[in-house]
Amino acid sequence: MSEFLHAVKPVILAIEPYHLKDRDFRIKLNQNESPYDLPRNLKKEILAEFSVLSWNRYPSYTNNKLKEKLAKTLDVDPSQLLIGNGSNELLQILISLVLPPKSKILIVTPTFLIYQQLAEIAEAEIFTLDFDENWQFPVAEILSLLKDKSITLTILCSPNSPTGCFLEESDLAQILEASTGLVLLDEAYYEFTQAQYLKLQGSYENLIVSRTFSKAMGLAGLRIGYFMARTKLIQELSKAKLPYNLNIFSEFVASKLLDQRELLERNVEEIVTEKQKLSARLQEFQQVTVFQSHANFLMIETPFPSAKVFEELHKRGILVRDISNYHPRLANKLRITIGTPAENQAFISELEAVLAELNKPVS
Repeated sequence: MSEFLHAVKPVILAIEPYHLKDRDFRIKLNQNESPYDLPRNLKKEILAEFSVLSWNRYPSYTNNKLKEKLAKTLDVDPSQLLIGNGSNELLQILISLVLPPKSKILIVTPTFLIYQQLAEIAEAEIFTLDFDENWQFPVAEILSLLKDKSITLTILCSPNSPTGCFLEESDLAQILEASTGLVLLDEAYYEFTQAQYLKLQGSYENLIVSRTFSKAMGLAGLRIGYFMARTKLIQELSKAKLPYNLNIFSEFVASKLLDQRELLERNVEEIVTEKQKLSARLQEFQQVTVFQSHANFLMIETPFPSAKVFEELHKRGILVRDISNYHPRLANKLRITIGTPAENQAFISELEAVLAELNKPVS
């Protein structure tokens, strides 16, 4: 060990970093991004307007212009919003603020890996519950565990990644009622369900809702996310936010995109339609199990090791996500982002070829 690494906290040295290897691809279906970039004419319009702004000045400290526009879209008060450089930044802020060492956090797994990683860095005591045999939220078990009134934070992702399952509003209300701590609801895939969780903030001041511009909104490259919560809680979370965390270009484009509701709704509708088509097509394969998804991806299972299927698809230029090492229940499973019609058809054709190859007897 380097003579200087003794200065690093032991908990950091022990953690495996979040990592996704850069790979070449012909078709990219591995990160749940929107397959639809902004139209070229809209990009030109945005760039022309942005070019006259002063790049030598710091961005807004408060993000008030974007907050006001977003608040109007969401029908909330701007004081209920905290905007970040991606929702991951806000998640890091939340955990650093509310989880001292040995405090308790509850996570339902398998889910987004960053939740547990950040909790480990905070040296929190992590309680995990698995989804039930039908990949539904184990609501009764959650409620039972929340009888421990010392659980500081519960994180729920709905629709959940990588499984695609969905938490009913009535179940969330029960969880909020039972929890004496905060409940973070990660709605990264909100637009694909149009769930009405947000209205529960009127009754439950312990609810924090997290959303992003990275998925349905198609701005993954610009890193914009936001929290919605009661004003007093947002004020406290803001104390841990670094100044000028959102650059002027990201803020400018996000604000412009909020005027493009028709475009965004059309993209979501097309993605949902394509998901239904892709799911139906995959179910025609005898060796593929398709799990119901409320997001912009499908979780599938084959009888072959996921790493092998992944590599064979990658050789053919198709990049998907091998999730088999995320959790024991995800063995032989892959996650497939919904692409354009042409991308989805190419994936089907290549998967068919891969399965045929893997079914050949070994000579």
